[in-house]
Amino acid sequence: MIYNALQAVVSQLNDFLKVNFQQTEDKAILGTILDEEGSVPEGNRNKVIMTVVNMDQETAAQWARTFVREERGGKKYELNNPLNFNVDILVSTLFTDYDESLKFLSEAIYFFQAKSVFTKEDTPKLPDNIQQLSFETIKLTYGEAHSLWTALGAKYMPSVLFKMRMLSFQNSERQEVYEVLYPVVVATPDHNMN
Repeated sequence: MIYNALQAVVSQLNDFLKVNFQQTEDKAILGTILDEEGSVPEGNRNKVIMTVVNMDQETAAQWARTFVREERGGKKYELNNPLNFNVDILVSTLFTDYDESLKFLSEAIYFFQAKSVFTKEDTPKLPDNIQQLSFETIKLTYGEAHSLWTALGAKYMPSVLFKMRMLSFQNSERQEVYEVLYPVVVATPDHNMN
């Protein structure tokens, strides 16, 4: 679901960049900034790179279990509430010409400013189980930015960090719940007590 949701967004970002830079080549990609050896992959050069840098669980919802009663046979099934996640997305630009990096980053920011909410109606490539995604910027201090780029193992590139709200994971499989009947113990007075 994460991949499909982000690919739908990257596809629209590419359409936007193609129009604004009069190009036919896709300039936005989904991927890591560096490969496993710590090098910049050739496919990342002269691109806008969208990278998942964090996922945090949305805990605003109640986490009680939901019980669904099946109509046939009176069986009880247990269905957990969905797990909801917000995903932090780093949008960075890696162009050999620094000026181009800044131009493409600016256009990416314009794109997310103009379209901060993606719905099934305006983004048909969104997976069927996603009704809406929204993007908001995350402000980082110098120390937080340094920590992020250190964790990525890369040198700083022009970039902006967004929080994508929210992906909801819901397994449709239900677990049958069996009622446990405990024997009823009735206390009776003991007549042998003095």
